[in-house]
Amino acid sequence: MKCSSIRRSAIVIVIFIVLTSLADAVNAGGASSVQNIQTLFDQHEYQRALEELDKLDANTAGALELRRLKIRTLLRLGKPKEALADYDRLIQIVKQEDHSLLQEVALAFVVVLTKDMREQMRGVAYTALKDWQSSDAIPFLEDGLNDGSGLVRALAAEGLAKLEQGRRSTRFRDALDDQAALVKEAVLKGLGRSHDASHIGLIEPLLQDPEVRVRVAAAEALCRHRRTQGCALLEQSGKAPNPDERGAAIRALVDLQGARVFPILMDASQHKQPSVRGVAAMGFGHVSQPEALAVLSRLLRDPLPPVRVAAAVSLGQLQGLDARPPLRKAITEDRDASVRAFVIGGLLEQGERFDELLPAIEALSGTKEPAVRTALARALARASEGNRSAACSAVRALFSDTMPRVRIAVLKSMAKLDGVGALTILKQGLHDEDDAVRATAGGELLRLAQVRE
Repeated sequence: MKCSSIRRSAIVIVIFIVLTSLADAVNAGGASSVQNIQTLFDQHEYQRALEELDKLDANTAGALELRRLKIRTLLRLGKPKEALADYDRLIQIVKQEDHSLLQEVALAFVVVLTKDMREQMRGVAYTALKDWQSSDAIPFLEDGLNDGSGLVRALAAEGLAKLEQGRRSTRFRDALDDQAALVKEAVLKGLGRSHDASHIGLIEPLLQDPEVRVRVAAAEALCRHRRTQGCALLEQSGKAPNPDERGAAIRALVDLQGARVFPILMDASQHKQPSVRGVAAMGFGHVSQPEALAVLSRLLRDPLPPVRVAAAVSLGQLQGLDARPPLRKAITEDRDASVRAFVIGGLLEQGERFDELLPAIEALSGTKEPAVRTALARALARASEGNRSAACSAVRALFSDTMPRVRIAVLKSMAKLDGVGALTILKQGLHDEDDAVRATAGGELLRLAQVRE
């Protein structure tokens, strides 16, 4: 009996040793596989890394770091939708956002559209990148300077112009030779914001450019560099008979001189060309004087809706003045629904109680015109602090709209109104069926991430 017991114990020990050795071998093999996948990822062998990840058993693949690695692999392969689905599953496990990883997912939804065949989609992508205002966007924006569309190249140039590092980019400065006036204008405005005096030699030749908007941008850039020649030319252009030249100069002068440009704005407010009157109306929003209130009240009755919209926006911006009386009158008298939307925005910015405007807001929310619903979503973003909570609810309700342009306006307005509190609806936007909506949501998430940092 005693020998039998000893033999049984020996057998148990042998079995334990064998099983332990097998387990160690399996674990070692798993660790080896994981290391191999990481190596493939580091070597940019993303398709092979994904294939190896899919071969792992459920327990190994379920490790949090491997889940994150798979998401990043899918992003590198240009599969943001699949990466987002895996990200959602990861968040269900860890019960909190992984903001760094979410930022990578958001960027992928933007970048994937930079190579889209549709100019409009590329425009959406580069709009998001230029608004991001991060040095991480510079390589993408530089690539955008090679786009076949002048409009897209201009968006890329505007993005680089906002960043000091972008303004130092050789490719950005070389874009002064671009065929499109919009691109050259954007580059000149960026060089004007730079403190680098060496840029003056690049700017001065553009004073002779055949395109009027380029000449005005060159004058503005020189004025910012404290060159009297540029300032004098800019003021001269602010009174020019050419509407395009005059409008471009007035926008620059308002930014540079503020209230000192009041006489030029007064003249422009009575110009026969509606575009000039509209520029004047926008300019008066930066001149909080009783005279500005009087002129904007007149422009709020202009024959053309775009001028009235500009006047409504500027009336809302006036500080230290009660601009509500003319806006209240317009809410009942103006026949254009889009104008009424921006009148509501002006009133909310001036502190009018939200419940006083609720009937008008509900009426516009139910209109059949997508342009009106879009205008309302944009206008509600102008609400003052006391109105923001109610405005958020009204904007959020428009997110179920069937038109992508409305949902895009909602995402932008929610980010403006609610800041990081808009994270939930922006993540919903990443799941949208429309490419432009997803890219817009991604862009707003990137911008908010920049604010958080």
